[in-house]
Amino acid sequence: MAQYSNYSYKKKGRTFTVVLDGSGTATAISVIKGLKKQNKYKVKIVAMDMNEMNAGRFFVDKFYVVPSASAENFIEKVLQICEEEKADIFVPIIDTAFLKLSQNRDRFKEVGAFLLLANKKALEITSDKLKTHEFFMGNNIPAPRVFKGDKDLDFPVFVKPRVGGRASINAFKVENSKELELYLSKIPDLLIQEYIEGDEFTADCLNSLDGKRFIECIVRKRVETKGGVSVKAEIISGDIEKRIKEYIASFSVKLEIPGAYNVQGFVRDNGDILFTEINPRFAGTHAFTIEAGLNSIEYILDMFCGVDPDEIKGSVNINYNLKMVRYWDEIFIDGEKVFNPWNLWR
Repeated sequence: MAQYSNYSYKKKGRTFTVVLDGSGTATAISVIKGLKKQNKYKVKIVAMDMNEMNAGRFFVDKFYVVPSASAENFIEKVLQICEEEKADIFVPIIDTAFLKLSQNRDRFKEVGAFLLLANKKALEITSDKLKTHEFFMGNNIPAPRVFKGDKDLDFPVFVKPRVGGRASINAFKVENSKELELYLSKIPDLLIQEYIEGDEFTADCLNSLDGKRFIECIVRKRVETKGGVSVKAEIISGDIEKRIKEYIASFSVKLEIPGAYNVQGFVRDNGDILFTEINPRFAGTHAFTIEAGLNSIEYILDMFCGVDPDEIKGSVNINYNLKMVRYWDEIFIDGEKVFNPWNLWR
């Protein structure tokens, strides 16, 4: 029997209510796809977003408009929705709300919802790129060099926001000191990092619900990205995959991230692995990982029903031949009618 928070589930086939935010994001839609792909559980999906016009709302059972994550009443509104909908699990997607949500963990317990989110200490490490780098160094995990100042640099370098960066916004390759001076004058608190040539990867990972056991991950090469999200990807296998998994298994349990999270880095042409980021949430391309054999949200529901993490690990069957290409699609709204007329798969 699994015991997490104030939950004690031991029977399969029960009904779940899963609530998530950021329904306009590719990440939220990936989670929705995972919930709809599984057929073990009857799941009511409730979503929220600050923008009424978003694609994810049309794929769920109920949708709410909420204030932005920075608004003073954001937490109150989320808790109200969780209580009214009798939520079993709340899945946070929007990074900027994570610390605020974590500080209110006990209030989610009070309304009966399990907050699927890392603890405050882990969030402070993962939300700050410099602290993430220091965490890697402290645990003997290879990572790109980080420069403390703007002198004696080996150009090119790479700059990105130390805190709050997302979707590759304000992240640049910098060729010389003049360019660097310009970026530093316009964008506050940039992290200056060694520029890495090589293949970029994301590992979609799954831990136990207490975060103390690493279960599995699928490592994918980011063949092409747009706006920080993969539009072309393929599975990484062999010795590179094995070594990436070993590193992740060694450090992830120290952070105790519950459920799903993703880790990013690079593989140099000589096979060296360098880790750059830990994101304590589902990834924007988790839909690919689901199809490749790791439907993390389904396994999270399994663990709530008492399935042991070792049993889950033994059941994962990765399709290493799988590749993914993404494309734009449309939803049309005509009054009460919502439709997609193309149906290209005939």
